[in-house]
Amino acid sequence: MSRLSKQRYLAILSSGVFASFSPEKLNKLHQEVGDYLNGYSGQLDLTERFNLYELQFYLALLTNHDVEAKSYLDRINDQFAGKPSQKIMVLRLMYYEACGDMKAAVNALGDSADELRASRRLATFSRTKQDGSPNVAEYIKNLNYYLNLQPSDSLAWAELGDQYNKVGHYDKAAFCFSEVLLQEPNAYNIFYKVGLNLYYQFLQDYQDKNDKKDKVLASLALLENARDNFLRSVEISDTYVKSWVGVYVVSGHSILDKLDSNKALAGQKKVTQFVSETRQLHQLSKKRIIELEKLQSEDELSKFLEGDF
Repeated sequence: MSRLSKQRYLAILSSGVFASFSPEKLNKLHQEVGDYLNGYSGQLDLTERFNLYELQFYLALLTNHDVEAKSYLDRINDQFAGKPSQKIMVLRLMYYEACGDMKAAVNALGDSADELRASRRLATFSRTKQDGSPNVAEYIKNLNYYLNLQPSDSLAWAELGDQYNKVGHYDKAAFCFSEVLLQEPNAYNIFYKVGLNLYYQFLQDYQDKNDKKDKVLASLALLENARDNFLRSVEISDTYVKSWVGVYVVSGHSILDKLDSNKALAGQKKVTQFVSETRQLHQLSKKRIIELEKLQSEDELSKFLEGDF
């Protein structure tokens, strides 16, 4: 029985399936593995014993037995004392994260390549809660910690941008995607994401009934920036339909009529130029969408656009 139990526990560790267990199942497994180690630890070879220590460390964290988790972490750490180990770094970071001690986690990271990889793994680990639901706030926090250490990781910037988009921080999302473009200047899909988030930010800020000049101009700047990012995207890839949709939506917004009717703004060259150029793009973008998607009617176009923006 002890041999079968050992094999089962080692299989659970290697597969990582325990991370999706229900709280009841986690508590039961935590008790089982603890009892097994108390009864059979001396019969295990060194590798098996420390693998089960690692499993029990995870289970202790997931069942809120932080003191017990620390005891297993110390045992594993003693085994690797004086030897660089990315695994130990990851386990430490997980422990600090579970205890809410992010300052200790950052201090432990340092700046070596292994430690940076460990930090990235910690960020990934924090993506979901124990029940499997998204943990966006914690994930954002850990991605920010990681990017403070490794600001050249364009994939992490893109991931952070996606997370900010989910929680409605469109200005921060646009900034993150702009950081990606510093390293990937021809990434047309990222130009689209910058434009999309700037457009969403514009929608957050813009109030149709607000005629104050400064407020309208601030909204106009966001819309113009969104438009220019969509245009840069299709300049790089003329067949990227999402960005053509972006151009179409921007060029058909009601703010253009408002700019025409606002006497204080209609006389400004910059404003009139923006309105004129943007309106010209409306038919062009519509034509490209119809061509690329092979749409046959206005109804088909309307239905297609319902899936965007």
